[in-house]
Amino acid sequence: MRRLLVKYSKKGDARFLSHRETMRAMERALRRSGVPMMFTSGFNPHPTLSYAPALPLGVAAEGEYLEVFLEGNVLPEEAAESINRGLPEGLRVVSAQLLPPTMPRLSRWARYGLYRLSDGATLHLAIPLSGEGEGRLKDALERIGEKLGVEVSGMEVTRVGIYASLDEVLEDTPGTVYFYHGKSGELEEMEGQHAG
Repeated sequence: MRRLLVKYSKKGDARFLSHRETMRAMERALRRSGVPMMFTSGFNPHPTLSYAPALPLGVAAEGEYLEVFLEGNVLPEEAAESINRGLPEGLRVVSAQLLPPTMPRLSRWARYGLYRLSDGATLHLAIPLSGEGEGRLKDALERIGEKLGVEVSGMEVTRVGIYASLDEVLEDTPGTVYFYHGKSGELEEMEGQHAG
């Protein structure tokens, strides 16, 4: 089974699209693009797609992921360009790549979300997106506001990326990362290493 991993951003007014609206916009753009998608069987077939965990309404994104199951061959660069032609303003495919058969499905590796909070100064917040320790962004923001004595309601929040492990988050992030333990509600300060 061939799969295309599509990385996309969600900015400007598009951040106010719900997860369902984003899915519909991506599906429409994929249909128009001519990408040879696999469809479900039955009376009302749908493309076989897998999305990363839902992004909260009003939060921008630089690295969201969509996994497209394919029925034929595709050139990733051409697919990205074709999909972009059908997307509304604010949604943009950043890159596309064919996945090797050994690569786990998106739903199995999308475990942590990294968020950037900005209001002049920048904070980084990591949250588990799946599993027992899964946390809500709203709760994490309240906790970081309490711990640091900052007003988070006026901050611009962007999900920078989605990661398979906390080590990857730390390798990719400059400075301090605040890790929110969803189960306990604790906020742990960690040092990012930023590769490069």
